[in-house]
Amino acid sequence: MRLPILELRSVTHVFANGIYGLRNVNLSIASGSFVVLAGANGSGKTILMRHLNGLAKATTGSVLLDGVNILENLAETRRRVGLVFQDPDSQLLRETVARDVAFGPENLRLKRAEINRRVADALAATGLVGFDRRRPHSLSGGEKRRLAVAGVLAMYPDVLVLDEPFTGLDWRGSARLIEVLLKLHAAGKTILLITHDLDKMLAHANRLVLMEAGKITADGRPEKLISKVENHGVRRPPGTILSMTWAT
Repeated sequence: MRLPILELRSVTHVFANGIYGLRNVNLSIASGSFVVLAGANGSGKTILMRHLNGLAKATTGSVLLDGVNILENLAETRRRVGLVFQDPDSQLLRETVARDVAFGPENLRLKRAEINRRVADALAATGLVGFDRRRPHSLSGGEKRRLAVAGVLAMYPDVLVLDEPFTGLDWRGSARLIEVLLKLHAAGKTILLITHDLDKMLAHANRLVLMEAGKITADGRPEKLISKVENHGVRRPPGTILSMTWAT
């Protein structure tokens, strides 16, 4: 039986003030899957995300990458599991777009030719060709989010985790980001999208996980769980939902 690419085993996280962020969470994510993780604000989505590459450490329990505890090799985990945070400005570190995307590969001490190739590939994948010399903080909100994705892609991750990626975006910016994510998934990337807004991406997902009060309370096919989302403080997409498939 094939191991999941990512797995949380009985993960509990207690903050320094004694408040529980996660309570005995068990979650496995198959390679190549597209998972939407939803829940109301404060349900535990973001702290769960931070456990996936060791930015937060479990009070009890463990996180595995291909069956190996991520704490055994955090550098490799952080290369393979890329996180894109809700605020893209927190991930924009350099003075130009190209240099920002090169930041991760440079830290891997790759040869310059390989770094340049990765930067070019990441910019092409995210629709940012020609933006090389632009200043990151001069970009639009949607462009900044795509740049944050590009910076992660340049590390050649296997898993891409995004926290509320559509916050503050207009429809044009959202549509461009959706296009990027669908292409990445079609190319074989495992995607975990964390949100409390199901309108934009649920039709593309093959799995929906619902959280409440630090626990996973439902997990399954989106079409099976859509009637339960409002019980978890998540707005149900409007209209009559006849299917959960999307032609691309």
